[in-house]
Order: sequence, then C-alpha cells, then structure tokens
Amino acid sequence: MELVHSTETESDQHVAEAAHIRGEKPGAARFDPSMSDDERNAIENLVYLCPTHHQLIDKLVEDWPTDRLIKLKLDHERTVREATEAAFADVAFAELAESVVWVSSQDFNFGDQAFDVIDPASKIAKNGLSSGSKRIIAAGLASQPTVSEFVTAETQLDPNFPERLRAGFLSEYYSLVGDGQSGDTLFEMMCAFAQQGMKLQKDRTAGLAVLVYLFEKCDIFEK
Repeated sequence: MELVHSTETESDQHVAEAAHIRGEKPGAARFDPSMSDDERNAIENLVYLCPTHHQLIDKLVEDWPTDRLIKLKLDHERTVREATEAAFADVAFAELAESVVWVSSQDFNFGDQAFDVIDPASKIAKNGLSSGSKRIIAAGLASQPTVSEFVTAETQLDPNFPERLRAGFLSEYYSLVGDGQSGDTLFEMMCAFAQQGMKLQKDRTAGLAVLVYLFEKCDIFEK
C-alpha cells in the first residue's frame, strides 16, 4: 500500500498514519499498562502504516502481536539504514544542491551561540546516541570532503550560504530541544528535517550528508 499519493493536479499527500505498536489507551490493541504515556507515544512504539494495514494490525491482534511488529519495524529500519550507508559513496554536487534548495530563502541572522564546537565522538557520547545513529554519522563522515567542497563552491556564489545553512538547522534543533526531544529521537527528527520534501533516495542521502557535515562543523547537538 502507498504511504504517499500524488496526482497531476495535486502535490504529494501523506496518506499513512502513525500506528501504536502497544496501544495508546486502555482497550486498544496490545495496550501495555506498565508503560507511561511518554513511552507509548515515543518513536520506538510507533510504526508508519497505510490506513488499511493500520486497521488490520489492530483488528487481528493475534496475527500481529507486539513482538512481530517490533521485529518488522527493526528489520525495515535496518534495511533502510544499510541502503543509506551504501548511498553516501555516491553523493555528488547535483544531489547536494537539490537537498539544500530551501537555504536560499533562509534568514541567516540567527545570532552567535556560546558553544565551542566539540568533535563528533564527544557529541555522540554527550547525546547518548545508539549504534544505529552512530552508524549513520560514521557513514556520513566519509562523504564530508564532497560536502565541504560543495559548501565552498556555494559560498563563492553566496557569501551568506554557510550561515543560512547553519541557521536553518540550528532553528530546527532548538525548536525540537525546546519541545523536550533528545537522544536518538532528536537525531531522527533532525534527519527528517534534513530530508524535507525530497522524493529520491539519492537526494535524501545528500540531505543526511549535510546534517552530518553540520554535526561535525557547527554547534548542533551541543546543548
């Protein structure tokens, strides 16, 4: 089933739903009374499904127990992560340009931050990132020479490009931190921001490469 639908007259429409693996409320499928509300609504307990399969897993609970849904989610995430890691090797200027189209309209007057940039390993430890997040960062670091060259080239055309890029990511980062996000959930949400509006996997991977570039070069994930 499709998760996104588009027509000749309409832009892409998300038709999928965030389904709870363990039910959100008493009486819901697979409800676990030992969980807190925060745990029930955490990313780890959510899976993205089309409406048809959302109804299916909730109506046929015996066929779709908690353990099976968790395994399906983890298997899918591993498949996507491995494909993304492999795609970093092919990131080029064309994909990077597509991934930062939004930067041209970004206000760069974000202000200075009172942080000293720390190395990626220290940021990973400080934020308690899991092996999955660390693998994305490690794979993305391999593409950094290309991203750095791209940023240098863009700066020759627009001297404010680096600050626009940094300001956009910092604005999203501080918004998420203000909402109480942290750790892997924060990293995953920043990954989603880095891939905003992109349909092709190569462009989405380029967006992640830019995020990793900023992870290394500027003051995101330092708060």
